[in-house]
Amino acid sequence: MKAETKKQYAASPTEHFRLTSGHLRPNFRALKERVWLIVMSLLVFAVSTGNVFAHQTKLSSTRMTIAADDISARIELNGIDLDVATGVSLTGPDGEVLDDKLALAIDDVRRYVDSHVALGYEDGPECVRAHESATPKDDHVVLTERWQCPRDSSPLIYRVTLFHEIDPVSRHMVSVDGDSKFIGLLSVSAPQMSVTQAVPSVWQTFFRYLVSGIEHIAIGYDHIAFLLAVIVLVRRFWPLFKVVTAFTIAHSITLTLAVLDIVSFPSNLVETLIAASIVYVAAENFFVKDLRHRWWLTFAFGLIHGFGFASVLRDYGLPEDALVIALAAFNIGVEIGQLLIVIAAVILWRVGFLLAQAGGLVRTEVVERRVSLAISGAVFLAGLYWLGERLIGG
Repeated sequence: MKAETKKQYAASPTEHFRLTSGHLRPNFRALKERVWLIVMSLLVFAVSTGNVFAHQTKLSSTRMTIAADDISARIELNGIDLDVATGVSLTGPDGEVLDDKLALAIDDVRRYVDSHVALGYEDGPECVRAHESATPKDDHVVLTERWQCPRDSSPLIYRVTLFHEIDPVSRHMVSVDGDSKFIGLLSVSAPQMSVTQAVPSVWQTFFRYLVSGIEHIAIGYDHIAFLLAVIVLVRRFWPLFKVVTAFTIAHSITLTLAVLDIVSFPSNLVETLIAASIVYVAAENFFVKDLRHRWWLTFAFGLIHGFGFASVLRDYGLPEDALVIALAAFNIGVEIGQLLIVIAAVILWRVGFLLAQAGGLVRTEVVERRVSLAISGAVFLAGLYWLGERLIGG
């Protein structure tokens, strides 16, 4: 043995590397795998989260009171959204709108709103607008306006295109009081509505809030990212069913409690915790071996996400005469949207591997885990961005 050892050390440098390189190959292989995961995560992140770095606007709103031909409106807009859209500066470091900055930039704000908000008859004249006041309200600007509308037999149409040029999924909530009482949600695809329609039926209210729930989850990138991080490692139906059900039950509880003002938390704290939940679950995917605990983890984080859903529903507004119906419809809409996302993700996963197999790729547990981790890495990066943004934004 000693002779063999001496002979081994006495070998030439080339021979010595050949004899000992077997111990180095596993390190090179592990390094290659890590580099592959990083590259794939960045690629998936770049392809699937194109809107992550775009400015995402908050829900803006109009509360309108109609009394014969006299119409007043209270338009509420996020200050940072106005900063981006107008190019002026209205907010301080904490995101709150400052009185002196608003006073200096009021003409720019008025011009922007006037060019993106209109009220007039469908087949007739426009209403005459009169500006009344513009005041800061925490991180929002509140504009009060009044319109004089001549009498006409055609429907009175309210059109809003605020922030469409900076955010393709911006939304504007309109609540109407007075001669009629109802709520509508405007978007890029549906920028106008009639404000002289009849009081909606129970089924119309249910359908409106059902669609709002589906739409919210469909454009809620952080909620989608969380769901993807939760299910990406799941291969069997029962664990998938448990985690989705746990998330559903949890956020239904806190959504209801928050909307009914039984429990509440600051929206900034909730949004920050939602981003932290995404980072945690995506990071855990790199280390977790046993997924049996995932359902209760999803339940715990689902409680946090429920408060996020509730803040959106409060912004929409709830009709006092149909509170239970609107709340139930919105919750069901969120569940439908959530299930559609899970089903779409599972189908894409299956189809993707079938196409890869047809192209000659052998599907193994190692390959599946690598792809899962690449997706988790992309979600982790997105969550980290949201977390930093929300921490800095306060």
